[in-house]
Amino acid sequence: MPELETPSMTVPEMAEVWSSAFGTAHLGPHDDFFDCGGHSLTAARISQQIEVLTGVRLPALAVFDNPTPAGLTEVVNRSMQHAAEGS
Repeated sequence: MPELETPSMTVPEMAEVWSSAFGTAHLGPHDDFFDCGGHSLTAARISQQIEVLTGVRLPALAVFDNPTPAGLTEVVNRSMQHAAEGS
């Protein structure tokens, strides 16, 4: 039986989530949350959208600790992998 691939979120998908939360056309993988004017409500919007898309519930603080789409994507994918291994 073939091994099932763990679902993952891509950096471009995460950048889209961030772009939506900031109300801008495009953010890149290394754009900084704080440099873009991010605050607690923006972090909450990003966290909520990640949960809708992936089922991973991250505290808004995770955005502060991983302030780029690329960095936060790694956190989400690790969480998804741990969840898949635990099931």
